[in-house]
Amino acid sequence: MGLLRGAAVAVAAGGTAEQVAKAEAILAEARRALFEMLAEKPADGEPADAEATAAESADTLPAE
Repeated sequence: MGLLRGAAVAVAAGGTAEQVAKAEAILAEARRALFEMLAEKPADGEPADAEATAAESADTLPAE
């Protein structure tokens, strides 16, 4: 995950406006997909606690 953060910082620091906008769209989709994954039921049939996990992870994911 640190590599993704580094790439996002590099685009923000040196990318064109078009590249930054494209990166923002990519990151928004990735964030959505990750939260969707957390909301899925685990293989053992226990419901995922996506809300608690999402709250704990909110500080580590890039803001939209």
